[in-house]
Amino acid sequence: MENTQTINTTQPVKKLDVLKMTELALLTAIVIIMAFTPLGYLKVGIISITFIVVPVAVGAVLLGVSGGAFLGLVFGLTSFAQCFGANAFGAMILSTKPFATAFCCIAPRIMVGVIPALIFAGLQKVCKNRPVNIAIACFLTPVTNTILYLSCMVIFFEKEFGEVFGYAGEGGIHFFFWLLVVVALNAVLEAASSLIIGSAICNALWVSTRR
Repeated sequence: MENTQTINTTQPVKKLDVLKMTELALLTAIVIIMAFTPLGYLKVGIISITFIVVPVAVGAVLLGVSGGAFLGLVFGLTSFAQCFGANAFGAMILSTKPFATAFCCIAPRIMVGVIPALIFAGLQKVCKNRPVNIAIACFLTPVTNTILYLSCMVIFFEKEFGEVFGYAGEGGIHFFFWLLVVVALNAVLEAASSLIIGSAICNALWVSTRR
């Protein structure tokens, strides 16, 4: 009787583990497919609007810190791969500072999966309105990506960004804030897409798989 009870108790845990592994594999495949097809990036001149943050946001909410970090890593690696000819600016900075380019592409993207996961877990402890918590986490995923990525770019590639965007520093405007204005449109579109699409997917999967 005791052995039967032990088996019955562990079965839901094993089922949830299999479910999470399946979701992680599926989201990883989606990130890779989006990275190397027009689905992942909407290129406007030299600016790329990144929609890959959506599956990363979903993973951060559904799979927690470890899942979010892994998907962020995959996102970062695919972003770094874009520097080998697929992205003109990426190719330029790669030829200038390869190690800094790798760091800027990968390290911030790992945190893009970690920070929203931590925020969602924290919100769940203080607020029982799960859809609101999901919406906040999904919205903050692209915001985190924009802030961290631009911060790294400013630290390592201020000169290169200035040459590409034509920044001359008139008026005493700090380079980071000037650059944020330049990419404001894609940041807003990324946040909106992650909020709407990411929240819808998270809520649907939560109801269907985590009852």
